[in-house]
Amino acid sequence: FDSINVEGKLKNWATLLDGLDPKSEGYFGGMSRFFVRMKSGTTYEMKRNELYIKTIDRSIRGKKALKDSDYLTLHECIHILVLTDHHIGKHIPVAKTESELLQRHALNAFLGICKKAQGILESTNKSEFETIFPDYRDSVLYLPWMMVTGEAKKEFKLTNQFLHDALVKDISEINEFLENFDFAKLKTKVQSTRIFGGFLADHCLLLRERVKTSDHLEGDQWLDAIFKLCSEFFSQCRSLNHIKYFAILEIPSSSSQNTIKKAYKSLAKRYHPDKTGEGDGTMFRKIKEAHDFLLENVDFSRENVDQPFDSLLRGVRTKLRERAKALLEEQQYKNVETLLFRLDDLKMLDNLANPHLKHTDTIDEIKKIIKGHVEKVRIDVDSNWSSHNYLALNENITDLKSMETHFKAYPEIFSSSWNCGIVQTVEKEIEELGQQARYYLRSHHTAKQNLDDFRRCFLNMGHVLVELPLFKSITKTVMCGVLESCLSHEWGYSFLFEFGLGLQRGDENSSEVDNQVAQLIVAEFSHFKEVLTMVWNEETSQKPADDTVRSIKGKYRNGKSMKELKIERNRLLEFFNAFDAQYKKLLGEYIDPNADMKALVQKTVDIADKFKPLDCDSGWSKEVKEQIPNILAGVFAVFTIRKSGDSYNRLVDNDTSGMSTKLLMKPHNIQVLTLLSLFGCGSSLSSTLNSQLMQIRTGEGKSMILGAAAIVLALLGFRPRCVCYSEYLSDRDFSLFRDVFDDFNVGEYVNYSKITTLSEDATKVKGNIRALTESLLRGRLEDVASAPALMSARKTDQVTLSPCKSNARITTRSTTAMEAEDGSLKSDAVSKTSLGIPESDSKISERPRKRKKVDRMLKTTKITHPPELSSIARKEILLVDEVDVFFGCEFYGQTYNQVAQLREPEITDILNHIWIANKRGGRRQRLADIQAIPAYSQLLKKIDGFKYVLDSEIALMIDQVRRIDEEPYYLDRDTDRIGYKVMDSISYEVTFGYRTVFAYLQEAEKGNLKEKDSTLASALSIPLSCGQFSYANVSPERILGVSGTLSALGEYEYDVLAKYGVKTFMYVPSVYGESNFQFDKAGDGIRIETSVSDYYHSITEQIQLLRKKKRSAIVFFRDNARLKDFTNSSFYRKLGRQKKLLTENMSKSDKEFVISKAATAGQVTISTAVFGRGTDFFCKDETVQRNGGVHVIQTFLSEEESEEIQIQGRTARQGGKGSYQMILLDSDLEKQFGLAKGWKDKIAKGNWYNHLSSARQKHREVVYEKIEENLANATEKDRNTHGYFDALLAKNEKAASKKFKEIYTSFKKGSLPSSIELDLAFIIDTTGSMAPYAQTAAATVKNLLTGSESIVAKLNINFPEIEFHLRVGVMGFRDIDDGPKQFSESISNEGSHFFSDTTTSISFVNFILRGPSGGGDIAEDILGAIHKAAKWNGPDDWTSPIKFMLLLTDAPAHGLVPEGSANIPNVDGYSLLHPCGLTQERVINSLIKNDIDLFLCSFNPAATLRTEKELCMTYLDHKDNSEQREITVIPLVPKNQSQSVEVLGGNGKHIIFVLDQSGSMSNYWNGVVGAYNKYIARRRQNQSDCDLVSVVQFDDGVNVTVNMKPITQVPDQLGYSGGGTYFLPAALSASELALSTPSSHVPAIVFMSDGCAYDSNQAASAFSQLNNTLRHQLECELELNVIAFGSGASQAQLMRIAGSSRSGKFHTSADTAELSNIFVQIAG
Repeated sequence: FDSINVEGKLKNWATLLDGLDPKSEGYFGGMSRFFVRMKSGTTYEMKRNELYIKTIDRSIRGKKALKDSDYLTLHECIHILVLTDHHIGKHIPVAKTESELLQRHALNAFLGICKKAQGILESTNKSEFETIFPDYRDSVLYLPWMMVTGEAKKEFKLTNQFLHDALVKDISEINEFLENFDFAKLKTKVQSTRIFGGFLADHCLLLRERVKTSDHLEGDQWLDAIFKLCSEFFSQCRSLNHIKYFAILEIPSSSSQNTIKKAYKSLAKRYHPDKTGEGDGTMFRKIKEAHDFLLENVDFSRENVDQPFDSLLRGVRTKLRERAKALLEEQQYKNVETLLFRLDDLKMLDNLANPHLKHTDTIDEIKKIIKGHVEKVRIDVDSNWSSHNYLALNENITDLKSMETHFKAYPEIFSSSWNCGIVQTVEKEIEELGQQARYYLRSHHTAKQNLDDFRRCFLNMGHVLVELPLFKSITKTVMCGVLESCLSHEWGYSFLFEFGLGLQRGDENSSEVDNQVAQLIVAEFSHFKEVLTMVWNEETSQKPADDTVRSIKGKYRNGKSMKELKIERNRLLEFFNAFDAQYKKLLGEYIDPNADMKALVQKTVDIADKFKPLDCDSGWSKEVKEQIPNILAGVFAVFTIRKSGDSYNRLVDNDTSGMSTKLLMKPHNIQVLTLLSLFGCGSSLSSTLNSQLMQIRTGEGKSMILGAAAIVLALLGFRPRCVCYSEYLSDRDFSLFRDVFDDFNVGEYVNYSKITTLSEDATKVKGNIRALTESLLRGRLEDVASAPALMSARKTDQVTLSPCKSNARITTRSTTAMEAEDGSLKSDAVSKTSLGIPESDSKISERPRKRKKVDRMLKTTKITHPPELSSIARKEILLVDEVDVFFGCEFYGQTYNQVAQLREPEITDILNHIWIANKRGGRRQRLADIQAIPAYSQLLKKIDGFKYVLDSEIALMIDQVRRIDEEPYYLDRDTDRIGYKVMDSISYEVTFGYRTVFAYLQEAEKGNLKEKDSTLASALSIPLSCGQFSYANVSPERILGVSGTLSALGEYEYDVLAKYGVKTFMYVPSVYGESNFQFDKAGDGIRIETSVSDYYHSITEQIQLLRKKKRSAIVFFRDNARLKDFTNSSFYRKLGRQKKLLTENMSKSDKEFVISKAATAGQVTISTAVFGRGTDFFCKDETVQRNGGVHVIQTFLSEEESEEIQIQGRTARQGGKGSYQMILLDSDLEKQFGLAKGWKDKIAKGNWYNHLSSARQKHREVVYEKIEENLANATEKDRNTHGYFDALLAKNEKAASKKFKEIYTSFKKGSLPSSIELDLAFIIDTTGSMAPYAQTAAATVKNLLTGSESIVAKLNINFPEIEFHLRVGVMGFRDIDDGPKQFSESISNEGSHFFSDTTTSISFVNFILRGPSGGGDIAEDILGAIHKAAKWNGPDDWTSPIKFMLLLTDAPAHGLVPEGSANIPNVDGYSLLHPCGLTQERVINSLIKNDIDLFLCSFNPAATLRTEKELCMTYLDHKDNSEQREITVIPLVPKNQSQSVEVLGGNGKHIIFVLDQSGSMSNYWNGVVGAYNKYIARRRQNQSDCDLVSVVQFDDGVNVTVNMKPITQVPDQLGYSGGGTYFLPAALSASELALSTPSSHVPAIVFMSDGCAYDSNQAASAFSQLNNTLRHQLECELELNVIAFGSGASQAQLMRIAGSSRSGKFHTSADTAELSNIFVQIAG
């Protein structure tokens, strides 16, 4: 059994044993045995036993060789055993058994080596790989029989991929550590990578060469990739170009001469022909050739040769120098600070490179660069101040302040304060400029004589004001002082007016910047308000009223349809003329400063008082309407005199040009006509005041309309409430009319608020549910005063505005969980933004004028109303500012949550105890721990009977103490209040339960609370939910309003408005005439980018283009997350310094500064979407206007068209020019609106916007369904809360306690002491083959998450003592080749994949299942999906104690398709190796490592059987599965109903098209072919690549143009002939094709014709016969779709053909477009 000539010896053994075998038959067999025995002197048994012993011995030697890793001996043993079996196996059968056993052991050992290698390569200690590499290499090279098996080949490739990826990761981390200045990690990584990479270069590349020359191995792409990496990074000291010669000698390419010689001697002996018996000595010659070549060609002088990464390390100094310069240039001072902090670690790199580095030189140079930058900026401060370059100076100061923050720890770099006297210098200069300006104003003569100098002096201060925010306060004070000193002279007013007019209009000799600043000065100071009024009056084109009346349109809702509203235009015009005459009369009479304003007010009040009380249903008579113009005239006369009477009177005496009339703040014709229309003056037939809305463009005086309407309605006996979506806007609009409300003494009846406050106030009228609840809990309900007395406690819910004496209210209470505190809002100046006039923000009060006497009289003399009306309850009329308020996320379908605050010393003790215990760490507190402290029992005595409340609240405390920072909060240190971001501001009324309570404790601990004791006394309480009232449950008497977005309303919005009685809509023309707004929908107005990089580049490119044109740009991002991502990108830094951010958390003054600068030339403003509504970006910059106006870029598609219109309204305001553009990201559109990537390539650009709008509308329909669902829930909660409220008011303690428990437990979802969190991830196959199951899958998810059969519901039944909290994550997955579309994951802004709100998850599931598509082959990337989900590592991912994953699919995993399915076309493109190296073992390991249970739910159990079986076995057998947990398999359809293996992954159809190509089809044939192609495309999209296709074309003949071709190979063009029309030949051909359909497929016929035929009955009979045959053979009806095309088709004949099968369907198509839709529908 020696290895030499073993086969010859075995043949001899075979001859001998055959001769001795007693089983040899016949005479000759016996004679043969006799002679062989005589010759050999032995018997058969003796020889067989001898051979048996040798075989067993060889097997034992093989096992020992495997144990000793002697793979050459192992190979020899297996080889001999295989030959033994081959030659003498019938005598020694054990040879086969032993050889197979040894092969299996060897294969398992190799697979184990691969697994171990992969584990090592994924770890940080890759050096261990060196110890197992010899076994890995020798197994591959010396066991050829093994490397032809699929398992070994797969693991070999996979391990090589791991090797490659590990090396790539190491190299990338080296660059990453250098980029992040992490020099300590860089050193460690360079050292370890040199070792690891060097080992691969020495040994792995040898393996690669030997694999290439091996007969039993195929070349490997990953080894080739490793060779490229080693050639690039590890070629030092190695001759990789000659690697094949080193491979022959079996030595590394870094070997020395001596090593080469030794290897040669050793191998020469082994392969000498005398020893091997090789006659030609081939191997010996190769060894000799390699030896000679290497000694001759390799340069062995390797002293001072570079090591890997030496060049990178030598370049560190240059790299850091350039990086420092770049960071300084980009003002990234925080990163520079990081560099400075880590510079000392550079010493770790000194000895790494050759020659050694000098870290001290590098440190000195970097610090010198940074110090030089600091000094340069300091010098620039002085230089820019001297040259009055204030913009640059502001940047300098900003940079110095930032550098001081980051560099103050390095005095050698930043030695002194940023200030260094610049503040004193600037302030001194401002004071001197102020004194100089006053000097020019010492007399009228000097003022006129020095006007230019005064202008220059004032502009210089203005530049500081506008361009140096740091000095805005002092500059404004000085400038106000100058203006006030001017007004102290009699000539001062007229001089200041002319001066302001000159500033506003600009000076052609001044620079553009000077003119910009001049206009901003006018807008900033109230001293110039007359100028702004005059400019506004000049810019608004006052059309004749009759022209405007003719332009007014209207419609009303009749059922579900809209009809044109009849407007009595002549009557409306008469009313307008009456108003105009009366207004002019009153204005002329009372504008005189000595006139009795009280008389004007009383006259107007008296007119209204005649009609009170007024009934909206029948009291709006002709007489009332006829007096509306007079009342309105009186209101506006008071308004005009109040706002601009003083200005007018100052100029009128000396005014010869009529300029004084331009100073009057008067209503525009359109505003008056809008009011008259709202009050029904356009209709004489009705005596009813109808609810209605009117469209008026944004920025055109809606606030003026609403304010006047509020006064008129209040005078007529109503309680008007003006509502909008923003408290800020409510405050602003209220300020406009505040003093007029006082004049008419109607302030107590007028309310300005958000719409949500309407229902809140309605609740307060009923009583104080919070106080009643507190009394109930303390057992004192009987002691509570009556409901009217309780109502007195409600005054803290209203905020009174000061300093005026108005009682008008602006309610600032939001939907909070904490009771609002008292407060006041101060407004100093009239808001002209509501009129379309830029608002002056001056806080300096104006000097009293001649009207002082009148003002005092109006304020001290109360306007009288009839006393008998005071007791009559006023009905509320809603005045709406923007119709969006009805559909906002805060109102419709939401609830107003009432919260009672329970404050007791024991509660403070409990909260402190939980807080301290949480800080200590360790075991999480439990309810039992808290129940053991004295405070618990003491508190329980105070709220006897409500133990369940206390236990539930403590459970929440324990849970939320760990989650304080989940919602970022802001502390106002002046007021000790914690707030949260809401819309465009920080709200200090919103709280997040105990997270907010513990946030106060956290801030107290940090020492950040000024009044710690009082603040904590207020904050440390138990907030108890005691009611939820539906916001939508309001019923004002009428709803009137104005909106800029009526045209954007859809059917759903009209339905909602109709519920509130709003069915009338009117549209008025613009104050400014035709709009100058530009939106190029068919051109560059819409850009859609496919990658984030291209998306940001496109935004940046457009901004830079606008800058060159001296325009301004305002960019709106959807939210802070995307805005932050953009500002962190390199693209943002390319925008230079003239850019500003506008975000919610900025201070009010900072916001105002950014907004005021936004519309100036070259300015870029980056904002979040919330500022796209109501923010006034006024453009008074002539340069910007001249070049096209403000350009708005919206970077997302709005979910609501109204928001888009609002954002568009930020430009082209008040008649100015402006343009708008969308720059969108493809993936955003896919995720939010379901638009598959690439859709734009299939649609003409001119149709993009319509397509986007259509997608938005479909999305909105889903949202509307959710809103209605929320509304139903809110209504139910409202009803239950009112039931509880009624019991409280009735003082029925028993009933109230019962109902409180019901509503409380419904809020808390349980009232039990213990709770458990569960994490559930749905992993859903969304490929095309899932299309038939999409609805079922979505319904399955919904049923598991909601309703009585939900997971939580069932858990609550089985474990009633436990509170379960389910968090749900969702992933939709496609296949590997679907690229970016492969995974769709639910993910929050914070990066977590799990949501506690199951409705969010259900919505996301519905979204991803709306259009299953993709998938490529039949097998899917199930392993990749499970692995990716198991690896989720967001901030709150997989944090619950119970975790499980539920996978829904209809397909097998790659590599796990059912046995026998390999013949199916396109079954598995990745059957051997996952491109990411995933295996069952790795995937299961990720599940077990994260303690995740897996449920496999299949819609096709036959297809997924093997996948389920192997994953289950792998999971069960996993070494760490100590609990023997199992994967649960859930077939969602019975196995006998699922698809068979033969039609795996598809519906296995043989589609037979029968297409009419007669002469009448000549003009439509291309469309028919297009429809046919769309059918094919849809089938392929649904992964039906196993379909077969045939095409029968017929006229008066028939031609089979496609005969049972795979769907992947069918032609996309079909020829055309033209002729008559016969149906029967086509029917017979189609029947023949159907009957020849293979058993794996089912025939389906699509028959299309545009004509009629004499043989239609025979054709129908042919199809009927075919159907009978198929019914008998397949037990199913023929799928037959018949289409009548065009008007000439005989529908009767074709319907008869369709009726041939019970499954037949008949369709009609008018044109080819409709035909395409039918074909796609049929395709499924």
